Amino acid sequence: MPWLYQYKIASCVVQIDSDSEACKQDMQKFLCLYEAVEGYVADLTFHVRKLDSVYRFVFVLPDGREEVLWESIDAREVSAALETHLYTRLVQFLDEKDVVSIHSSVLNIHDVAIMFAGVSGAGKSSICTAGLLDGAAYLSDEFTLLDKQGFAHPFPRPMQWEHPTHPAFDRESIETSGLIQSDYFDFPAATGGIARCHLWHPKHIQREALHLKFVVLHQYQADLNGVQCSEIPRHKALMALPEHLHVQHGLGKDLPRLNQRIGMDCKFYRLNFSDVHQAWQSIKKQVLC
Repeated sequence: MPWLYQYKIASCVVQIDSDSEACKQDMQKFLCLYEAVEGYVADLTFHVRKLDSVYRFVFVLPDGREEVLWESIDAREVSAALETHLYTRLVQFLDEKDVVSIHSSVLNIHDVAIMFAGVSGAGKSSICTAGLLDGAAYLSDEFTLLDKQGFAHPFPRPMQWEHPTHPAFDRESIETSGLIQSDYFDFPAATGGIARCHLWHPKHIQREALHLKFVVLHQYQADLNGVQCSEIPRHKALMALPEHLHVQHGLGKDLPRLNQRIGMDCKFYRLNFSDVHQAWQSIKKQVLC
């Protein structure tokens, strides 16, 4: 029997359906954290079709035509393609609706949103994990979706690490916490054989949009002794944020959009750290003040 999955992210309703069960189990591993809805007219629609032993991952264009995004005789390749194409189409759609997408993690602490923005390797996932293990609710580890009113919308994609172990936490402590569940997805590697993608599903998911009250520009520094955390002026933070946008239009448009969406009551911090536990406690202290 065909299966159907429909969920909502910010103002976008996404629908995925298939005439084959082969992709369902794997795709659900990537989709299970999103808010399931029913009875909506989809803004973005994807089909998975099997014809003559070939699986095709198809996107329905606004005019009704279908664009083949990926095809393979291996259903796992189609499931893996979902990760790339789903996020690409979604971010493009939301940008057209004037929802800014920032490459950052965002958590709910005491009913306000706190965003962590850093370049690759800056420790974003580690700080996010520290917060989740301390009881924070999860909005996203990858995408902060910021609307015109300054609210951050949940985009709870599974957290992913290349290796079985976490860069800052041992696997046993994560799993025994009951706050983050582990899973994995196997798919054909480009060089042959099988590659394993390790997925982590936070238990506490934030469903409603939250007012963004704190922005942390962070950087992991292995040689640093302790934590350096200080409040920084708004204009300095805004100048640093455009490089984190998923869709960039240039400073002439990006800076005004960020300035309009991030409320004047938002506080900005620069965080340098070598120990993620200390870093989290330092930020938590600022939020509680």
